[in-house]
Amino acid sequence: MLSGDRLKFLRYTHEKTQKDIADWCNVSTRYVGMVESGEEIPTKQVYHGWLNCCYNIGKPLPKTPKANAKKKITEK
Repeated sequence: MLSGDRLKFLRYTHEKTQKDIADWCNVSTRYVGMVESGEEIPTKQVYHGWLNCCYNIGKPLPKTPKANAKKKITEK
């Protein structure tokens, strides 16, 4: 798995914005920045979506639920 700085370099060389990646992977632009800075490690699903977005292959990740969302605990 590529590190955050390598993912950023890949995104930059393929002229994609953080918003492009976020929309394709169904995550927030803040999350993309956190991955690139090494604060977060992407799931396999997001990682592969990131690569697919850069190379324009495959389909974007499904819109719901968010790929990096944590499940909320609801109290009854």
